[in-house]
Amino acid sequence: MRRLRWTGLVLAGVTMTLLVTGCGELPSDDTKPVGAENGAETESATGPSGLAEDAGGICELLDFAALSAATGEPFSVAVSGGEGEVTSCVVQTTAGSFPDITLTKAKTATDTETYRSEIPPEQSKKVKDLGKAGYSALRKQVPGGGPVVEIGWLTKGHMYSFRYTTVEGTEKDAARATIEALVEVVRDIDERATAAAKDKDKDD
Repeated sequence: MRRLRWTGLVLAGVTMTLLVTGCGELPSDDTKPVGAENGAETESATGPSGLAEDAGGICELLDFAALSAATGEPFSVAVSGGEGEVTSCVVQTTAGSFPDITLTKAKTATDTETYRSEIPPEQSKKVKDLGKAGYSALRKQVPGGGPVVEIGWLTKGHMYSFRYTTVEGTEKDAARATIEALVEVVRDIDERATAAAKDKDKDD
């Protein structure tokens, strides 16, 4: 069984990194995950252990049950990382590195036109009712995993990337079939983020 992967996260492509700032910390080995002992290899679970929001950071925007319902995977482990310009959250099962879901939030001054022209990959599809601009795409499989579902969107002052990496051997059609449900999950994430931002503005 592979050790749970907490490092090596990337933004959704080099272009996104350049448009942001090129800085920001990502999860480190001493970050304690929710749902598993830090650094330990755990046995498979039949359901969620704890809440994703318990990991703090932008993991507060995620929900194990919603992610599991959309993908059919028993996600139950979460870890948040980064601070300042770039923050992230990784959600996994206890089986190993994949499947996983990575949510990344980055500060940006990018306008809607620039975002639409430079961020979405080729053959992506526009997603309506998601921030100022949104897209979905099916990426090719990654080493050790399967095809990747990517959903990105722009809000006021931030851009988000949501990536669901399937397990090795997953067919493209099977991965593509999760996009519709994951878009609904992402819309809920966006609503939570918007509400949290409004609450923060009130406190300030």
